[in-house]
Amino acid sequence: MSFNTGTYSSTKLLEEIKELIKDENLTQEQFADEIGYSRKAFNRFINGKNAKTDFDLIVLLCKRLGIKAIIIE
Repeated sequence: MSFNTGTYSSTKLLEEIKELIKDENLTQEQFADEIGYSRKAFNRFINGKNAKTDFDLIVLLCKRLGIKAIIIE
């Protein structure tokens, strides 16, 4: 699966990530634990409530979910 952040809004990308997690029959809490993030920190990120973007988390999510994210400026 590949997402181009130039054509997907951050909201759309987060919605797609939520769906991929559901497709694996995991709760967001289980997924957060699996990738080594607290439920609270992951929930803030996945719901777009972080004031800054955690690129390390984005890279980790992409690797874990098999997503290829490309940033085009």
